[in-house]
Amino acid sequence: MTSSVQRLLELPRYASDGPHAIKPGFDRIESILEYMGRPDREMDIALVAGTNGKGSTASMMAACLTSAGYKTALQTSPHLLRINERMRVNGSEVPQDWLERAAGKHLTAFRDIGTSFYEATLALSLLWFAEVHATHAVVETGLGGRLDATNVLDASVSVITSVDLDHTELLGDTIAAIATEKAGIIKARKPVVLGNMYIEAAKVISDIALQREAPVWDFQPLAATYPSFRLALAGRHQADNASTALRALDAWGFVLDETALREGLEHTPRLSGLRARSEIARDKPLLMIDVAHNPAALKASIETFLEHCSDENVPRVIIGLLADKDIEAMAQIMSAFDLDIYTVDTDGARGLSAIELASKLRTFGLTASTAGYHLKHELLETRDCLITGSHTVAASAIEGLK
Repeated sequence: MTSSVQRLLELPRYASDGPHAIKPGFDRIESILEYMGRPDREMDIALVAGTNGKGSTASMMAACLTSAGYKTALQTSPHLLRINERMRVNGSEVPQDWLERAAGKHLTAFRDIGTSFYEATLALSLLWFAEVHATHAVVETGLGGRLDATNVLDASVSVITSVDLDHTELLGDTIAAIATEKAGIIKARKPVVLGNMYIEAAKVISDIALQREAPVWDFQPLAATYPSFRLALAGRHQADNASTALRALDAWGFVLDETALREGLEHTPRLSGLRARSEIARDKPLLMIDVAHNPAALKASIETFLEHCSDENVPRVIIGLLADKDIEAMAQIMSAFDLDIYTVDTDGARGLSAIELASKLRTFGLTASTAGYHLKHELLETRDCLITGSHTVAASAIEGLK
């Protein structure tokens, strides 16, 4: 018998069904939240958007609040191995039995209202958070911000971590256009926190904030305030995310002691449940897993990987990308480094086979080969290796390590 949680995956889903699964408008999410009794109004919410860094920033915020003793909820997407990962309180995933019961109870309503998988899991997250009496919730947006289902939430603070080119077919093909979409989450007369981003993007967002009388909290480097802090998450870019997270907590009204902040940043994965952000799965030979699926993220991922490499041999990258990504730009980034490139399949309507991806990369001047099952596992055991790209690729790597 198919479980209720498995039936959730049959709802329209962008990851597997492509853009036609996205339906503009807030009627569906508003209807399902009203049907559930507006669980979103039972907690104080921070909303986090951004092209890159939003998952890490949201997780750092939640980890610091958990460390300080607050019952803190965290809603993120997409998941890697289980839907439960999207819904965490103080780092713990929603119990499977609760999710089965709740999905079964509300599945008919989801179908009648026409909610997407994303909208349904967002609503279930908020319902569980309310039932366990979480006092605060950090919620990561999905695509963009302005039209994202999370934008119906009356957030006390909005956070925009970065703006770069990704999902251009949906959000626009310029930094200014994408910044406008991200800025859609800004609430009237409530603070918005800006991460380290292009000046053009910051200006667009600041102008929209001014129109809404929303105070702007600009980016401040972590080293200027807490020079001795060490981060659990690898990579120089994570210092920017940590800076944004601490700035967001300030804007949200928290005055946390240094011990709680230090604990939150030094133990983010344990306190939040975050995975596959330059995650070191093995030291020797190095195996790093990341979800870098756009050019800016891939550059940061490779640079972080190379900083940790110790093998004298040429490091290897195993990558799988969806067909709608800017593969040319990502090929240019990889070409700047001395790497052996291997490709793997991605699934779903947006998926790209390993053969197709390798062919595209070769078209753009890279030497790339497909990584068959045996070859892939041999590489992981014999040479420093980065596995990156789509969330499904990172998920397969984590599952394989079991």
